[in-house]
Amino acid sequence: MHHVWAPKLNRTVVLAGRDQLHLWVMLEAHPEISRYCERPTWPDENEASPEPDFWALRDGSAVWLALGDAPQSDPNAAPLPAMPCVQWVHANALNQHRVWIQNWLSLLPYLGATSTPSFDSLVAQVVQAADPESSFDDLERQFSATDPLLVRTAVIAALHQGLLVSQDLQHQQWGRSTRVSKLSKGNPHATR
Repeated sequence: MHHVWAPKLNRTVVLAGRDQLHLWVMLEAHPEISRYCERPTWPDENEASPEPDFWALRDGSAVWLALGDAPQSDPNAAPLPAMPCVQWVHANALNQHRVWIQNWLSLLPYLGATSTPSFDSLVAQVVQAADPESSFDDLERQFSATDPLLVRTAVIAALHQGLLVSQDLQHQQWGRSTRVSKLSKGNPHATR
């Protein structure tokens, strides 16, 4: 069992196993996921439930996510009534993103206590100061009058909100030399 603080939900969630933890990290790290629920109930109690692990709101649309292999359907069976689509996530798919997941497992704890007007102002200043090749270290030096931990947390919050992106987080272990940049128009999130 994993008890983790979920910044998007502003509460603790309990996850049962490594794959659920890794899928949770992906939900937290994707800026286009605005809300989610772990262990959701199925919308229609009269239908057979695939027992999804998460329900999420992605760009305003509901998504049901279940870990494992999609069940095989009988091609000769009568068609089923329309029901919410479940996206099945296999452990191999999660493993392809292991560096990114490990990085966000390290970054998310920074977001535990960061919602104050002065912190939001710092996030905006950090985003404004970021150039295409800024690293965490560069931004900490640029805001040398501010506690480096707060600046680092502001960079992480901007990544979490989709205001900054980082290709480095997908392929390299996170560190102070990790580069970040502003999200340009038409540029997909680095977390997609």
